[in-house]
Amino acid sequence: MIIHTASLTLNAHSEVHKLDRTLVGTPDYMGLAYFWGHDYKHSLRDATAAQRRKIHNIWHDKGIDFINQSEEGWNVIEKIIPNIKHR
Repeated sequence: MIIHTASLTLNAHSEVHKLDRTLVGTPDYMGLAYFWGHDYKHSLRDATAAQRRKIHNIWHDKGIDFINQSEEGWNVIEKIIPNIKHR
């Protein structure tokens, strides 16, 4: 199922976002809530929900820390988001 968040009311978007925050760290994460630490902030805040979900799920599966940056974390980001500028 694809949810087009632009078509949601402000209240509905807020509720879906709250729900997604509870799903960080699980395979059910939807890609809306922030899950990363400060060092990844500028690289991931403009990522699409699909890109965020892919990165989240790979990090989750590989046990990569969501908060503290790592070379392995950056490598995943670079594979999912083309032409990303970071570090």
